Amino acid sequence: MKIRLAIWLAAGLAVSIISFGELWAKLPEWLSPEGLQRYGVFHWGTLGLCALWLVLKRRDILSRMQTSQLSFPFVLAGVALLALSTFLPRHDDFLVFVMLVGWLGVSTIIFSRASIIPAILVAIYGFSVAFPILMMGWLGEPSAILVTNTVVAITRILGLPVSSQGVVLQFNSLTGDTIRTAIVPGCTGYATIGVFIALFSLMMLDIRLPWKRAWYVFLLGLAGTWLQNILRITISVAAGYYWGREAVDAMHYNLAYFIFPLWYALFAYIYLRQAGWRGISTGKQQFA
Repeated sequence: MKIRLAIWLAAGLAVSIISFGELWAKLPEWLSPEGLQRYGVFHWGTLGLCALWLVLKRRDILSRMQTSQLSFPFVLAGVALLALSTFLPRHDDFLVFVMLVGWLGVSTIIFSRASIIPAILVAIYGFSVAFPILMMGWLGEPSAILVTNTVVAITRILGLPVSSQGVVLQFNSLTGDTIRTAIVPGCTGYATIGVFIALFSLMMLDIRLPWKRAWYVFLLGLAGTWLQNILRITISVAAGYYWGREAVDAMHYNLAYFIFPLWYALFAYIYLRQAGWRGISTGKQQFA
């Protein structure tokens, strides 16, 4: 076991350092305050939660590692994953995921069935990264129009003089500024929807709902995640109306990091209640 762990660690480090040197060169920029604001923080949060889930399941994984043996199908799968990590495009958005695929390939070769849980977590993280990019490319423009029209309707109900031309919102603020701001595909909420689906998957792995109940809880979560993005944009517009352009920018860049965690905390409470969890009031984790 110790020898295989040493081989796994050495091979994994070799893959990550030799094949992904550009990742380590870019990592300080990505993790800087400016980089987090520019490239986003949600995918790092998803990665952190996947890592936490891996730590929580460490006993199960170590048990499988101790009993695992070399298996030809798993060796083939591991080699295929290593090849995939080598030939996939090295786009910045996918670089961490591609490196993890390489690590997973090494784990699959050496520990066979013990790599199943890590494989699920890598897939969940990869989905959270790929989903918003794919959806913005496929439905970005019509989604931006839908979000724009929805925000205009809500702000008018609230009495704010907001108009739109295509995906551009326009209004005169109380500070005297004429503010024009575009709802681009990145504002349509697909990033937080991808994170929501990833977090929902992690919860289903640990505290599983019956499938019939899981569907409507999942759809409720999707709707709530979309609406919290509408709320974020509406609040940003309202802040701009009362306090000017700088308020729009400040809310746009920072509000999501408050609204989405609050929404997901509420959703997690609903989920756990639907799962029959009784630890909320007693302080102990129990299931009906």
